[in-house]
Amino acid sequence: MALSIWACGSSESYTDPGTTQDPGNNSSDQGSNQANETSKSQSEEELLMISSLSDLHASQSNEIPEAFARIKVPKEVEVDLTKGYRIQIYSGQDLNDADTAAMRFRAWSDTTLVGYQPETYTFFKTPFYRVHIGDFHDRQRALTFSKIVKRVFRDAWVVYDTVDPFSVPADTTEITTRDF
Repeated sequence: MALSIWACGSSESYTDPGTTQDPGNNSSDQGSNQANETSKSQSEEELLMISSLSDLHASQSNEIPEAFARIKVPKEVEVDLTKGYRIQIYSGQDLNDADTAAMRFRAWSDTTLVGYQPETYTFFKTPFYRVHIGDFHDRQRALTFSKIVKRVFRDAWVVYDTVDPFSVPADTTEITTRDF
């Protein structure tokens, strides 16, 4: 166990206003009043000095020297192209229903969609089989596409998933339906 003792000292003299300096002197009240006034004026001067110092430091600017500014290189942010969004059109415990939903979507998309032919992905994630379609990096584009898909698959919704970066449609691709 360590014991630390810290003390602070001052070279200024302190006079308690309640004590007298000389018991035989009747002018002790005047001396204490003068000491009070002196200590008040000193403390006011100290406050003014502290205030002016803080103003001085606040107005100074700390600019980075040119030599150090050249060292700082902007950091490039890496983008993971395998992260994105897909549309889930089926989730259930029956493999046959999942395969049927995937085949129905492929048949519908081949005859209806123009501009983009999305892939279908069927997989098992305990305890459900799921069917996801499409590959999108931008969530807004996935939402726009899901509105088209919801015309036939009412339970379709956008999910965050790993995508195939080579199957993502270009930003300029316009996905529409054929007019019959």
